[in-house]
Order: sequence, then structure tokens, then C-alpha cells
Amino acid sequence: MSELLSQLKALRQAGAHHRDPVRFAYLESFATRLAESRRAPSQKHQEKLEQALADYRARTDAGDEENQGDAATPYRSPLAMLLQTLRGDGDAPRDLKALAPIREAQAKQQLAARIQHAISHTPGDAGPLNAHRQVARALAALQDISPEYLEHLVTYLDDLMVLEKIR
Repeated sequence: MSELLSQLKALRQAGAHHRDPVRFAYLESFATRLAESRRAPSQKHQEKLEQALADYRARTDAGDEENQGDAATPYRSPLAMLLQTLRGDGDAPRDLKALAPIREAQAKQQLAARIQHAISHTPGDAGPLNAHRQVARALAALQDISPEYLEHLVTYLDDLMVLEKIR
């Protein structure tokens, strides 16, 4: 048992615990529990620990051979590799296709709420020729006549405002 603990200690000193930290913590915990047990460790548990340690060594040795050409490349866990695969080549995550209709519906809801807010929040004491009140009346009339065109117009105006800010 002390031989397995010394092997784990040697692996830690060699930096192998950075390869797969969760697996290494499992091995250390398993070995410590077996060593500190009041009863003598069973042959089955000892063989299981030896096999797990051999698998860990084989995995780290295989990882060393793969990264031999590029020593600066750190070990990447399977979860990290899966996340990179899901994100694509770049760092930015890819959007799911199923989210497109949801985002489109959300954008339409926000646009409709902004239009309704613009129509309903007009100054109460403004005269009939007040520009704000006239725009609100025009928006209300346009919403009654053609809501799709109003959405298109507001989107166009939003784009113009963004371009104005950039300039």
C-alpha cells in the first residue's frame, strides 16, 4: 500500500496531477482511505487501485506523446474539449438553431412594447401642433393601418440611429 502512495506522490511531484485533476484526486482519496482503514485492505480493492493507477499512468503517457511536439500545450480535459467542439473553432459560442425563432419573437415583442410606449406616453398638456403629440398620433394611425410597415419603419429608424451614433 505504501508503494502505491509513494507512486502517487511521485506523480504529483512530476506534475501529473494537472493532467486530470479529478481523476488524480480520486486516486489519492482511494489510496488514503485504503491506507487509513482499520482493517487490512482487501485484495479486490488493492487491485482496483493498482488498475486505476496504471490506467492513469497510461493516459498521462499517451497525453505526453501527443503533446510532445508542442510542450506549451496544457492538458485539456474531455469536458474542455467537448465545450470547444460545441463552441466551434472560435471562442464565441455558436447560437443554436432552435433559438432563432425565440429570439425573433422576443425582438418583435420588444419592438411592439416600444411602439406602444411611444404612443401612450405623450405629454398631456401639449398643444395640437406639438411635434411629440403629432408623431404619437401618426404612429397610432400607422399601427391601425399597417402594423407590419410600422415595425419595418421603426427597425429602419433604429438602424439609422445606430449609424448616427457610430459617426
